[in-house]
Amino acid sequence: MKKNLLYAAVLVVLLGLAWWLTQKDDRSTLSPEEADFSVADTSTIDKLFIADKTGQTILLEKVAPGQWTVNKRYIARPDAIEYVLSTLLRMEVKAPVPRSAVENIKKQLSTIGKKVEIYSGGKKIDVIYVGGATIDSRGTYVIKEKAELPYIVHIPGWEGYLSPRFFTKLEEWRERIMLRLNPDSISEIKANFTDSAQQSYVLRMPEPRKFMLYKADGRSIVPVDTAYAKTLFAGFQRYPVEAYDNQGVMRDSIVNMAPHWHELQVTMRNGQTHSFKTYFKSQLNQLDVVLLGVMPDLDRDYFFYEEQNEFGIIQKRSIPWYYFTLSDLKRKD
Repeated sequence: MKKNLLYAAVLVVLLGLAWWLTQKDDRSTLSPEEADFSVADTSTIDKLFIADKTGQTILLEKVAPGQWTVNKRYIARPDAIEYVLSTLLRMEVKAPVPRSAVENIKKQLSTIGKKVEIYSGGKKIDVIYVGGATIDSRGTYVIKEKAELPYIVHIPGWEGYLSPRFFTKLEEWRERIMLRLNPDSISEIKANFTDSAQQSYVLRMPEPRKFMLYKADGRSIVPVDTAYAKTLFAGFQRYPVEAYDNQGVMRDSIVNMAPHWHELQVTMRNGQTHSFKTYFKSQLNQLDVVLLGVMPDLDRDYFFYEEQNEFGIIQKRSIPWYYFTLSDLKRKD
């Protein structure tokens, strides 16, 4: 009887040990080099390259303290730069990928993973591949270039996964300021309201801070409200947009098919022009404003900047001066 109890006890211990070894073997062990994903001092980073599997690439380069460019063409959004740098600073390993899932996760990373190259002092210091989310969406699969094992990475104290932070859509990286002009370098602003021709105007500044207001014919002089005129010219120091949408499905349809309801042209003293057309925007992002008579979005419009071939969305409340009419600019006696 005692022998049977002893055998049973030994069997239980052996089964427990076997289970523990199985569980232990199912987890990859942490490799210090392969599991070190964060950058301790992100202020030293001067270039980032992000590429996805669809062929879209983003090149971010630091050109001055606090100023970055995207794809050597545009100023990058400061908040987006801060977001990605903060991610590289705070991300850390949450857990190893279970060994039984390693091959599947590696295949996933090779299929959908975004390549992120990190540079400091002009030299490449790290390359990582950022994949999809874990089942609970609280971790992200990441692997270093040439590493054997992937890991589950997260930001402590933050719920979510990290791959959206390494986005590759150029227009989302661009600064939201479309135009910066010196008001004193503007000689004329001309506005045309398609459905309200009586509100169209020509506002000239023959010399700094001296304004002349005309009706649309450019000959009939109207007394000008200097405060409004200054506000209009000053607005072009910083002309913000809500979003660019040059790759959107609505771009060609709007520009080529929909009638614009407002047009504004800025002429500089050197003869350069900046021409904008404004289109009604449906809340459904459809042509239904024109085709179906649906009420337009009361807060937003589409714009088309002719000289730069730019299309996107503007928010009315952020640029009220852009919508000034002749009645607004006319002096109230």
